[in-house]
Amino acid sequence: MSTGSRTLPISKTKPAAWRKTLDNLTLNVAIFAVLALGIITMLLPFIWMLSASFKPEARVLSYPPTLWPDPWTWENYRYVFQELGYLRFVKNSLIVVAFTITGHVVSGSLVAFGFARMRFPGRNVLFMLVLSTMMIPFQAYMIPRFIIMRWLNLLDTLTAVYLPYLFGGAFYIFLMRQYFMSIPFELDDAARIDGCNSFQIYWRIAMPLAKPVIATVVVLEFLGAWTSFLEPLIYLNSQDKYTVALGLSLLRSGFSGRIAWGPMMAATALSALPPLLVFLAAQKQLIGGIAVTGIKG
Repeated sequence: MSTGSRTLPISKTKPAAWRKTLDNLTLNVAIFAVLALGIITMLLPFIWMLSASFKPEARVLSYPPTLWPDPWTWENYRYVFQELGYLRFVKNSLIVVAFTITGHVVSGSLVAFGFARMRFPGRNVLFMLVLSTMMIPFQAYMIPRFIIMRWLNLLDTLTAVYLPYLFGGAFYIFLMRQYFMSIPFELDDAARIDGCNSFQIYWRIAMPLAKPVIATVVVLEFLGAWTSFLEPLIYLNSQDKYTVALGLSLLRSGFSGRIAWGPMMAATALSALPPLLVFLAAQKQLIGGIAVTGIKG
């Protein structure tokens, strides 16, 4: 009696399995080759920068180019720390970064919590109005902001650089609102039964659960504030107030624009180190925060 199923001969099934395995292996090798090429392409400028930072000034742009410094020298780093005053720029940048991040996290999270967890008339309209400010380029309000800072007598101070960011930003408000909306509303109801008001719910429940998105805000804003060049250039005149990004411009020689390539590469390598360390320390929370914010719209 027929069983209704039919077993194929081994001679026919084996080649098909081997062919499928070979196709998968070929595809994986091709993918890894493309990724490796992309990694090398992206890392090559960074490797050249590190190499140039240890070369004598006369050998940085020598031809043919070499990645291995010969001879090695620490003169570029000595110049950056002793002659350029790099640590002073780092201190100024850290002050700006600290106040900017604090403003975005504190003010932005309060606004985002209100949009996500509270019901009030015009909430959605107001939220769309906040988001619409992201479409206004910095160049459009650059001059009005400069006039305001001059009226407040804040020009040539670090306060002028970080003051506008003490009140949050539209993008981070949107990011944190999306995260707060993913938190179950049953937690709010349980907290209110226990006698918590809205601020206590925000501080004791929402903020501890929002660590991934807060880490995302910290990393993104650290990168933005650390590398910001245009705003410090507008507001700061004294060299002792310069941030890292603005301080690097001192390595250009006058109107000729000649660049001291050795010290420039050394200073750039040092400037890239803090953002890299921050990203490596918070990459798990950063990826988790960005992923969760897309759950609810």
